[in-house]
Amino acid sequence: STAAIMLSSSGALGVAAGVIATNNNAAFSDNVGNNNWNEITAGGVANGTPAGSPQNNWAFTYGGDYTITADAADRIITAINVAGTTPVGLNIAQNTVVGSIITRGNLLPVTINAGKSLTLNGNNAVAANHGFDSPADNYTGLGNIALGGANAALIIQSAAPAKITLAGNINGGGIITVKTDAA
Repeated sequence: STAAIMLSSSGALGVAAGVIATNNNAAFSDNVGNNNWNEITAGGVANGTPAGSPQNNWAFTYGGDYTITADAADRIITAINVAGTTPVGLNIAQNTVVGSIITRGNLLPVTINAGKSLTLNGNNAVAANHGFDSPADNYTGLGNIALGGANAALIIQSAAPAKITLAGNINGGGIITVKTDAA
């Protein structure tokens, strides 16, 4: 005897590895109880289910004109989507790695605190997993970068020797490192 099981989905379920910020001043240290993040659908919208902050190898979307603080040490973010918003900024308060940053026009200003680093590693995102698609080595959504003092570091590390364009200005004192190989 055989049996068949049919599964269906309304499409409102959250994707496996993505969230959307739903409040200003959301932070990577937020838990579900802070109510600053929601699960995100493959269509890129909040599904109404509160979620914790983005975890390692997750992507996130700005759900409004917000400031978000990267305050979890050594967090690896697959990609960031700022489409449809005028983001106030991303504050790098702990060492953070980000894949691609995409937009449909408005740019994400980033401030890197003294002694902390932002590493751009070029990872891509896939809507079914992260809530939006983003090609590898795409930083069209990255705006002005402020290096916030001694040893604030911007590191661009791409496994492929591809052309990477930064749309904004880099201001302040700090360290800029560019690596175009996997080593």
